[in-house]
Amino acid sequence: MELGNSIKIEKIRSGGKREKKADLIPQEALLHLYLNGHKICVISCSPEDLIELAIGYVFSHGYVDAYKSINIIEMCGEDIENGNRSPDEPGMENISAKIRADVVMRGKIEPGYISSGCGSIDGKDTASLPSLIKSKITVSSDTILGLNRKNLSAQKHKKALGGLHSASLFDIRGMLLLVREDIGRHNCLDKIIGHTLINDMDLSDKMIFTSGRVSIDLVLKAGRILVPVVVTNSSVTHSAAMMAQRLGLTIIGYARGNRFNIYSCPERIM
Repeated sequence: MELGNSIKIEKIRSGGKREKKADLIPQEALLHLYLNGHKICVISCSPEDLIELAIGYVFSHGYVDAYKSINIIEMCGEDIENGNRSPDEPGMENISAKIRADVVMRGKIEPGYISSGCGSIDGKDTASLPSLIKSKITVSSDTILGLNRKNLSAQKHKKALGGLHSASLFDIRGMLLLVREDIGRHNCLDKIIGHTLINDMDLSDKMIFTSGRVSIDLVLKAGRILVPVVVTNSSVTHSAAMMAQRLGLTIIGYARGNRFNIYSCPERIM
């Protein structure tokens, strides 16, 4: 499935001039995520790196506490004959990810819809907080100032399609290790999380850069993988900053141009 599709549009310019042309815009899919036979959510997402997204989601939301708990994952087209396609979504692709896990940490599963614009959080997410991040790494200010440019240059699809968020994984010297793109900022981070779990990566000396606002749900996701520094070129909510301080997570906002703000645990930034 392509990440973008062409559509016929009319472009309007000042003076009323109209032009018919083709425009390439992001594709949107619905990922129906099942765990041990129970649907846990439907995620609006870009149709790429979906195995990483599925694994990252079940881990970052506390359904499993380790990648080794997952013993099988199947990807296939979702059966839309049973009413899974909404009448308002006549052309939307439906994909299912079916995960089998030995140990499931949550009790009752109540499926929900995760839009591309917002993440999700419930009482179970905050009832069992991630462990305290004890990493003693330090990062130079010059390294932080270079992340936005490196993240932008690494995006493969944003220039062609627009409308995509991104998340990148860096080492503490500012070397880019991984980038993921999606219509949802939360999905980008879950794809990063899924990749690091699959490849058994140590994140105690890594940083995550995200192109979107850092809210409390992103902080909880980052906390579960014990990454010590999260940087965004956008804003940080008050709840996110307070939770990050509690977890020992350094949060940096508005990292673009020649400036940035440190909202929690500033001792890691030199």
